[in-house]
Amino acid sequence: MLSDEEIRKYITDLDDMWELKDGKIVKSFQFSSFINAIEFVNKVAKIAEKLDHHPIITINWKSVKLSLKSFDVDAITKRDINLAKEIEKIDSTG
Repeated sequence: MLSDEEIRKYITDLDDMWELKDGKIVKSFQFSSFINAIEFVNKVAKIAEKLDHHPIITINWKSVKLSLKSFDVDAITKRDINLAKEIEKIDSTG
């Protein structure tokens, strides 16, 4: 488990759009179309399966919100940070 201070440092190292909210690290992504949003979600799903660590995914038309938390320990862990790092590598400009 990570402290709030450690979490803030890690998410600062990621992208300034990740935030600590309600015990999760959260980021919203905007797309030019619904299909581009779904394609992004499919890429996230493949990474999540590979890492065996799955985010909460909320899809609302052209917007995708990802929330990361390790539910097995009810806290944010390095697994969440690693998943966020992998998600950041996806081209989300659609």
